[in-house]
Amino acid sequence: MRTPMSHTKHRAIVEVGPGRVRRLCCGTGVTADDEMSERYTAALGAIDDHVALVHGRPVTVASLWDDALRSLECGSPDATKAMIVVHPSWWPVSRVGVVTAAANGAVMQPRSWLLRQASTAPEPTVVVEIAERLVSIAGDSKGERLVAVPRGTRLRAVAEEVAAVVARIRQGPASVVLIDAPSAVAGAPAFATSIAAAVRDADNGQTAVVVDDARLTRLAHSVRLPEDDLTKAAAAAVGVESRAWKLSGMAAAGVVLAVAAPAVAAVGGNGAPATGAARATFLVEGRVALTVPANWPTQRVIGGPGSARVQITSPSDPEIALHVTQSPAPDTTNETHEPLEGTAERLKRAIDAEPAGVFVDFDPSAVSVGRSAVTYREVRAAHQVRWTVLLDGSVQISIGCQSRPGGEDAVREVCEQAVRSAHAFG
Repeated sequence: MRTPMSHTKHRAIVEVGPGRVRRLCCGTGVTADDEMSERYTAALGAIDDHVALVHGRPVTVASLWDDALRSLECGSPDATKAMIVVHPSWWPVSRVGVVTAAANGAVMQPRSWLLRQASTAPEPTVVVEIAERLVSIAGDSKGERLVAVPRGTRLRAVAEEVAAVVARIRQGPASVVLIDAPSAVAGAPAFATSIAAAVRDADNGQTAVVVDDARLTRLAHSVRLPEDDLTKAAAAAVGVESRAWKLSGMAAAGVVLAVAAPAVAAVGGNGAPATGAARATFLVEGRVALTVPANWPTQRVIGGPGSARVQITSPSDPEIALHVTQSPAPDTTNETHEPLEGTAERLKRAIDAEPAGVFVDFDPSAVSVGRSAVTYREVRAAHQVRWTVLLDGSVQISIGCQSRPGGEDAVREVCEQAVRSAHAFG
């Protein structure tokens, strides 16, 4: 006896990020007016904050997203609940939670889900998504094998690195590689073509397919899902919203991007996964990228002792944390010493101006996990911070590893991972 097929249904699909908010399908196309376009831009730009400025006036980010999604409804009763909202697969749970809260029951899906509709082949599918500052590679349909590669200026080298990652994480002797090419991301269409060529040149039996804006829109029009699948997806979205709002108090107000997924393998400079990178996040702040623990909340610290910095704190002990600061490296063109020597001299002068005993163990020519660095230790009442200062091109990167006195082992592994992976780009 044949089991009856589930009833299938098409829903309006809305794209949120990267770079824009728009409705991909549902009746006639939607053209946003200037006012709404500005609100879309503000909603995306401030998704990690609580308040944004629109026309010079403060507006809550929650209301921006509520307005954005309502403007894209199809006009039917409970229209928002009839939508599928597609977001970048590498967005952290806090960002997905912001949109989920505004979506009012809409089904949330990663962008890789829609992109996978472009393949009807029986072979496993790998999805490559291009963002402004990274390329993410999803190795399975659940997003549990996500690799982040920093998108630097040497695009051919990055394309080859992406192809190498695809070869490592593919699930069979041959794979279909779908490469997202959103026009809203600067240079993405041309870069997608380069990645496709690198994948094909690898000669691993992989088929590379570039999905541009037009093809993505056609995919959105053609999607039909069983009602029971939509119900399950909506229930899962509610769970994401609940978890995200628990973390919202520690959302990274100043962090440009935190790539977080159930399991992210961070990629080092040679294309290999960083040591100890299981359950890791590839964090991008300004011109610096590094690997940090995925489940450690991130926030910007602008008060108290020390420079303004990004702080990544252990969820089990508030005295265990990483601190990251960055600044332009001083111009050393007319100096006789090496750049790191000049950095050491400037740091030593600053340390000598502080009260005795606050900064100790200064080493101007240290080696930290194989990298030349300046190191010193900051002593505070409840904890100590071991600082490693690196130079990468024109950027000075400082990484502080905080622990309780005598408890350095608690932060050693994540500290070494951060120092090993830290690099400048752009």
